[in-house]
Amino acid sequence: MKIITLSREFGSGGREVGKRLADILQMDYYDREIITAVAQQTNLDEAYIESTINSAYIHSFPISYGKTLSYKQGANMAVSLLAYQHKIIKAIAEKGRDFVIVGRSANVILQHHQPFCVFVYADMEDKIARCRERDKNAPPDKELKKLIKSIDRSRRESHALVSDIAWGDRKGYHLCVNTSGVGIRHAAELTAKFADAYWGGA
Repeated sequence: MKIITLSREFGSGGREVGKRLADILQMDYYDREIITAVAQQTNLDEAYIESTINSAYIHSFPISYGKTLSYKQGANMAVSLLAYQHKIIKAIAEKGRDFVIVGRSANVILQHHQPFCVFVYADMEDKIARCRERDKNAPPDKELKKLIKSIDRSRRESHALVSDIAWGDRKGYHLCVNTSGVGIRHAAELTAKFADAYWGGA
């Protein structure tokens, strides 16, 4: 079974790279499908689940999420939802099908499956431009920059719950891709070739 985990900075185009990568390599693709599955298991609203999981304050709770799927009564909701997400990601891997998964610290959760781990990033100007392209009503650049930094900080803190290696640190990935000046399509194509080489296809 081949697995690609793709972590990404907000606005870097990582989600698009992941989808194209899955199409090129004919692999299953998982992103928001994980949140949908959590919602089905918990009967909670998807937007609520995503905002709760992404909340930066979860880092202040001392529950050892990385080592156990604890559902102790009274446990913080964010950590409990992360545990559901962890369980679902592991269940996907147990199906034995090749897949690409975006975000959710899957590179750590699935590390015993030896996935090909990718981190996608971009220059701030390009991230702001991409956000504005997706949302014509986006706030001014100064506010967008703050938003991007805030979301990435939340991702960094969520990742810290399961790994001692910092989110975005090259030591945690096989390939780091800067989409600035390359474009999403070329980034996906080149990443697919790199993955093939990693698996011995070159």
